[in-house]
Amino acid sequence: MRTEVADGSQLSAATRYELLVGVSNAIGTHRDPQELFGVLVKELHRVVRFDYIGVSIRDEKSNTFHRHSIDAETEAAIPPDPELAMEDSDAWWVYQNQEPLITSLEARDARFSKLQEVLKKYGVRCCVLSL
Repeated sequence: MRTEVADGSQLSAATRYELLVGVSNAIGTHRDPQELFGVLVKELHRVVRFDYIGVSIRDEKSNTFHRHSIDAETEAAIPPDPELAMEDSDAWWVYQNQEPLITSLEARDARFSKLQEVLKKYGVRCCVLSL
């Protein structure tokens, strides 16, 4: 199986797995979020096409999530929307249910209506999350 990536090239499954190991290594070696995002954007674009990347990191002590999002083209940080409560976020749902989530704006999922409004502001049509 071959998959098209950001530059339009085709990658074999074996090559994609090798590149994903590089992504995993980047996550393990970069502690500064801004530096990590720059590396993640570059590494992930070698594997898959995307416009934005976001990571929510749970702080066990305060039972909150620290949200970090970036525009993949410009590498500009996107501040969390202050109107979106954590309990209305996709990250909260994934954490609470311990299941991956794939949603799109076309689905009009009532669980994520506030999140979908935020995503619509940025032109995001699909959102994928995993544990």
